Amino acid sequence: MIEIKRVLFQEKWWSRLAQSYEGRPFHNFEHLYEMLNLFEEYKDKLRERYATAFAIFFLHAVNDTKATDNAERSARLLREFSSETTFDSENYVANLIVESGKNCTDAHMTEGMFGEEDLHFLLDFDMAFLGSEPSKYDAHCVNIRKEYAHLSDEDYADQRLKVLKLFMQIPNIFATKELRERFETNARENIVREISTLSKR
Repeated sequence: MIEIKRVLFQEKWWSRLAQSYEGRPFHNFEHLYEMLNLFEEYKDKLRERYATAFAIFFLHAVNDTKATDNAERSARLLREFSSETTFDSENYVANLIVESGKNCTDAHMTEGMFGEEDLHFLLDFDMAFLGSEPSKYDAHCVNIRKEYAHLSDEDYADQRLKVLKLFMQIPNIFATKELRERFETNARENIVREISTLSKR
């Protein structure tokens, strides 16, 4: 990651992004590392790998759990970065970030359909934690709860259950063939278990 940082970012922008991710319980450097590790594994599948790498770094640059426009604000930050550099894929990356905020594509909603676009891989990299081993998933759940510390336990459970049940209603949590085969089964098992836990409160 350090080498990627040196290649992609001026010190000013690396510091700015680092401040954004630092101290967060979940959408932090660990989550960023995990996405970058998957990027390294599947970069040969990407059509615009350089641009997708930038999208990963800026995807959660803004993470206000009280807001609904984080993707748009992260994209604006990317455009600000672009205006100060020679970066030439601004529109492509900004679109990836904004579209990722919708969290769903036709490949998620259509049984048997696979996605092959950079957006599909970006979304799958971001959601891969859902398919973690149970103990790691449980740790992620604790940290996600901390990011919503402004909510009461009851309100958090209600909101979280809505999200989890939506995952269970769609045909595919993962869009790409590669990550669906790798994570889909574990993800659904983890989600069922979390739904059961939250429903008992």
